[in-house]
Amino acid sequence: MENLHNKTLKRLVTNKGGEFANHNFQKLSNDCGYVHIMAPPETPQHDGFAERANYFILEKTCCLMNQANPPKSYWADTGSTAVLLSNLSPTASRTNKSPKFVWTNTLPKLERLRTFCEPVRHV
Repeated sequence: MENLHNKTLKRLVTNKGGEFANHNFQKLSNDCGYVHIMAPPETPQHDGFAERANYFILEKTCCLMNQANPPKSYWADTGSTAVLLSNLSPTASRTNKSPKFVWTNTLPKLERLRTFCEPVRHV
């Protein structure tokens, strides 16, 4: 089973919702060759990787909000910016490659990055 980016799915973590906890879905995962892991419902703390990623995104969002002091209505856009910055930033665990590079095998384009919440003048 491959997705839009031609990456092979190795494992899928879901909750124990009815749409995932049934014979048909189990057969699909067996036929496609990926491991289906069912975490307890409403317990994101059981997925340590996702929990840490969400924590860091929240921390980046709070830092951006504190630094730029935009209106509170910008919270969602600030969170999106935090995710973008995370995806463009290299990490030691990926041998100093960005998640975007690892996923797409293309270098991220950084020329459009600007200081957060600073006005931009188009000439």
